[in-house]
Amino acid sequence: MMAAGTPLWLDLVLRAERVVGSRVEGAVHSDTYFDLVTEMNRAKRFLTGTVEGISKRIWHTANLPAGTDVRRVREQLARMERRIVELSKELDAQRETLETER
Repeated sequence: MMAAGTPLWLDLVLRAERVVGSRVEGAVHSDTYFDLVTEMNRAKRFLTGTVEGISKRIWHTANLPAGTDVRRVREQLARMERRIVELSKELDAQRETLETER
């Protein structure tokens, strides 16, 4: 029943949501849904790998870096930056030790 002061369109939307929502929720919690999601993720990984492999070969044929090459260089750069921070901290600690010994 429609509550006092509730517009008719809102009542219709809420009823439709209850009908559709319960069916969608039932489907989302089913084993079939989880199997479908798993298969879709596998297919996505396969397609992504295939496309990356093809594009990598094309870029390398043109003697240009591929996305995977750029990603690898970025990871190396991040490791180097972390190492530089560590070394800076070590140097600062050694300077403090030398200054306190004087």
